[in-house]
Amino acid sequence: MDKNRIVTLTDWLRVLSDVIHIMIAVSLLISAGFLLINAFIKLKSVDGSSVSHLLNEILFVLIVMEIFITVITYLREHRVTFQPFLVVGIIASIRKILTIEAHLSIAEEIGREVFLRSMIDLGVNTGIVFILVLSFYLLAKVPGPTECPGCLGVEKVAKKLETLLNTKKDG
Repeated sequence: MDKNRIVTLTDWLRVLSDVIHIMIAVSLLISAGFLLINAFIKLKSVDGSSVSHLLNEILFVLIVMEIFITVITYLREHRVTFQPFLVVGIIASIRKILTIEAHLSIAEEIGREVFLRSMIDLGVNTGIVFILVLSFYLLAKVPGPTECPGCLGVEKVAKKLETLLNTKKDG
């Protein structure tokens, strides 16, 4: 297969990839809207359980929106950034912590095993939040030449692959 055909094929594959990413982005945005509307519809009273459920749903919408932003960034710049994934992990862990806290505060009577399991879950999720925040901080501090830190540029990877293919072809 000659080089021009490979370039043409990869160009078409990139267009197809972009179309699929656009469909994913639209689906994420629509889903986030429905989730948010549904969360407010289900809010029947302003008691602890309802507000906790609303907060849980809002945090889930925030996770979906972070993934949406990651897809948009990929479409615009054809690079993947790691920060949004760290933010999703942080939000998901905080969401889990709040859910555990809500269940513990609502429960009439808590058994020893449930209490111990809940405390372990709280400790693990708190540790995860700490590690992810530290990772986010360190990633933001890493200086990059001209690109953003934590980015994996598709163009860079494509050039490296092309160099490797040319080297193998010539050798």
